[in-house]
Amino acid sequence: MSNYTATIIKTGNSYALRVPKSYIENAKLELGQKVQIGAPVVTSKEYNPEAVKKAIRNLQAQAAFGTIKDPVAWQREIRKDRPLSGRD
Repeated sequence: MSNYTATIIKTGNSYALRVPKSYIENAKLELGQKVQIGAPVVTSKEYNPEAVKKAIRNLQAQAAFGTIKDPVAWQREIRKDRPLSGRD
């Protein structure tokens, strides 16, 4: 199942969900056709410190950075300026 991002628009005295054309094509929908959709999932942009702590614990449990022998040297290498293509 694919995820699509819908945009709420005002149309006169009502509202509509604007969806990508691919949503209509993939579902083989036609104009005027009625469909059932699930409850909306609204993404929050609020900072959630508990979620950050949980993500860090998950990374630690997976030993995601276990191959890094020297974190300071690794950071220096990551932050090095690299030449951009097409620029001299």
